Amino acid sequence: MNAYNPLDTTRRLEAAGLERRQAEAIADEIAGGTSELVTKEQLDAALDKQTIRLGGFIAGIIALASAILGTLISVK
Repeated sequence: MNAYNPLDTTRRLEAAGLERRQAEAIADEIAGGTSELVTKEQLDAALDKQTIRLGGFIAGIIALASAILGTLISVK
């Protein structure tokens, strides 16, 4: 979801003294630069997903290390 409104930007730039053509060009460039931005909610969801994956990976490593250590201890 993109909250940027190029029409509002165009109007504000015109009110500041720019010609309509220039104002539209600037607003279009800004819109192009913001099209790939994410919301805070999207970022939080992605970080939560990565945190869960990382937690599972670490748990797996700890389980493997414990199994290896247990095997080494029982061999002696």
